[in-house]
Amino acid sequence: MSQKRTFTEIRDDLVRARSYFVDPEFPPNEKSLYKNGRASRKFGKIVWKRPLDIANNPVFILNEARRHDLDQGYLGNCWFVAGAAILATSHRKQLERVVPRDQGFGNDYAGIFHFYFWWYGEYEEVIIDDYLPTDGYRLIFCHNRERTNEFWSALLEKAYAKLRGSYEALDGGKLQDSLVDFTGGISEAIDIRDKAKIAKNIYEMLYNSFKMNSMIGGSIFRPPNATTPEVRLYNGLYMGHAYSITGFTQLSFKGRVCRLVRLRNPWGRKEWNGSWSDKSREIASVSEEIKNDLRFRARDDGEFWISIEDFLANFDEIQLCHLQPDALTDEVAIDENKNHWNVTLYHDSWIRGVTAGGCGNPPNQNLYWKNPQFFVTLREFDDRLTDNDCTLIVSLMEKEKGGDVSKTAIGFDVYRLNLPDFRPLDGQKAPRNTLLLTKRSGSFQYYREVCRRFELPPGTYVIIPSTFEPHEERNFLLRLFTEKKAESGIMDEDPGPATPVQPVEDTTVDLFAKYSGEDGRMDSKELAGFLKAISKTEFTDALNFSSEACRSLVSMMDQNQTGFVNFEDVKKMWKEVKTYSGVFRKFDADKTGSIDTLELGSLFNALGFPLSRSVLTAMVRRYGGRDNRIIFEDFVIVMSKLLLMYGIFVKHQKGQGNREGVAEFTRNEFLMYTMFC
Repeated sequence: MSQKRTFTEIRDDLVRARSYFVDPEFPPNEKSLYKNGRASRKFGKIVWKRPLDIANNPVFILNEARRHDLDQGYLGNCWFVAGAAILATSHRKQLERVVPRDQGFGNDYAGIFHFYFWWYGEYEEVIIDDYLPTDGYRLIFCHNRERTNEFWSALLEKAYAKLRGSYEALDGGKLQDSLVDFTGGISEAIDIRDKAKIAKNIYEMLYNSFKMNSMIGGSIFRPPNATTPEVRLYNGLYMGHAYSITGFTQLSFKGRVCRLVRLRNPWGRKEWNGSWSDKSREIASVSEEIKNDLRFRARDDGEFWISIEDFLANFDEIQLCHLQPDALTDEVAIDENKNHWNVTLYHDSWIRGVTAGGCGNPPNQNLYWKNPQFFVTLREFDDRLTDNDCTLIVSLMEKEKGGDVSKTAIGFDVYRLNLPDFRPLDGQKAPRNTLLLTKRSGSFQYYREVCRRFELPPGTYVIIPSTFEPHEERNFLLRLFTEKKAESGIMDEDPGPATPVQPVEDTTVDLFAKYSGEDGRMDSKELAGFLKAISKTEFTDALNFSSEACRSLVSMMDQNQTGFVNFEDVKKMWKEVKTYSGVFRKFDADKTGSIDTLELGSLFNALGFPLSRSVLTAMVRRYGGRDNRIIFEDFVIVMSKLLLMYGIFVKHQKGQGNREGVAEFTRNEFLMYTMFC
């Protein structure tokens, strides 16, 4: 099976052929503009043009990307533009992950660009051509009003539209969703419509989250009877609109401390006209030094300062995306230092007639127990919690369906088990097996992601995610964050053979990028560095694999015999290594790092790979040494060779076994040969 061609390979072939890329998956026509793929007058007459035909001397990024490079066009995607502006404000490293700098309009230009988005559990590369919608003269969607020959923002928007299915799919959304898709962070929304219930320390919480690299924005809801998407208020703000929060400051003014927030309108114009606005008495009366500290610009560029009091009085919701769980506003003022978390992901579904049970309201209370159920066992106390509790952060994210999301209210409940048997709870079993309902996510919400932090005593807990109404079919992603390692899995009547649950670490992508080459692949030497680094995040001791072990692992995964492995290969390989390690440690009772070769048969049986006596004998002679013990590294080498040769054996039996002149082997003869080759 041929592998998918990389961005660089496609571009290099186009450059050699002196040709420009046209994306067959997201072509420059109505299919890419509208959800139904049919022509509409919604965006008017569209002329698709490449940047070379729009501007003289086009550039991808001029010097460096800035928040002022993003100005919203005719599309109602202020939530996306505001999110991208937040990303460009102070998250340079994260921005460069989303917007690679290895592209532009230089000698290697071929009309092809690529971007990366976090899409329900992993970063996904999106490759596009550079045909952009215009009115015949200029861009009609996201663009840079000041530097009209810069195109990274317009191309980023096109890549995101491809990911979502069409440009029209971006017409309306939530700011925190775009931030999560840029970063893989955790979204949080704070409802501030009831002004009497706003936390008194809200400014401090937001400021501390900002310091911890959380991305923040604010929205004003549109009134139900509005006839236009955005409604202008007398003070210059717009209802039905999202704004980026790009800065915080405190200053002394007329004998009192003023706490200010800097906002940016994604339109790149139309600003607040109240206190601390560009033409206000407050700004006019402060010194030039303070103006410089505020980076004040007296022009209609969409960015302005506003006091926290005016912000809270005028806005309805604050949206946040936290790059680390410690930045959640409930906890941020207490502890700003923790940064290593164990993360486990589950992809699952609510299926009508099977698992779409709803929230349990009468008359459907019995259907509630049909929802998917997940357990997590917390054993170790957190280091810095004084009440001997364990932190658990639960994030439930509804997946998109046909470009639409947040059409369903979602939430989850958390129960504590008294008598864990890891089979689903039901109306009769729950009262016997559980304490009272321990925690809830809160009211069911029409958000793509619902998240809550809990501090719980050690024990086994069950998380039951659900939609509000029963029979609603949706896919979802459940993320569990714990400070200490925790066992987790799916509650099932027939769980099948025990399979270790593999946590998915946020660091995997970063470490792969660090140790792989510019071509996005690893050789055996680079793999050794990666394994040593990533094992530190999961094991007490780092894995110092030899060249032979790493070459064996590469050979096991390298189907095309290139001598290299890509990210998907490495991710699968690391999952295999962790499985081997878990089983090996169970048989290494004295924790010497080795096992008696008498245990090898049982060990391979536990892995579902039984071996004959002849193969085990060959293995012991090759790797057992004088003391008849085998170390973990040699065990990995053995497993790599066995799996590689067994794959060859299977192919041989299917495709070569009956051909004349080809010797026939039994499975064990083939594997025994492996031990001595």
